Amino acid sequence: MLNYATAAAALGAMTLAGCAAAPPATAPGPAMAANAAEPGRACFRVSGIRGQKIIDRNTVLFRTSVGPQDVFRVTMRNGCLNTAASDPLVLIPSGGSDTVCDRMDLDVRVASPIGSTPCLVQEVRKLNAAQVEALAPGERP
Repeated sequence: MLNYATAAAALGAMTLAGCAAAPPATAPGPAMAANAAEPGRACFRVSGIRGQKIIDRNTVLFRTSVGPQDVFRVTMRNGCLNTAASDPLVLIPSGGSDTVCDRMDLDVRVASPIGSTPCLVQEVRKLNAAQVEALAPGERP
């Protein structure tokens, strides 16, 4: 016959052993380490945006205060941007920081008189000097 006290003790010991074998939650995994070391990764501050230009329903360009050639392209997944309307974009940095380096760092919404439409950010990428020069005058933020 099984003793309940013995079974409970064995279950507790297995649970503790499983916890001890698990890696700490704060240890960065290989994917995080690869992202942090990604060459050419650039960031901007939301408070440093000096101009914006909506290119199409999925793309907006931001000029930042870092320099005159510092233009970032933010691409959306859901076609939420309206090039014909003057509805403003609402940019909310995530994680308690004003810095945007990755798609998860920024919440974008299109404000309207009846509320706001969320945008699903797919990519945040800094344009290189050649890409900035290739922009048509009407596409420059």
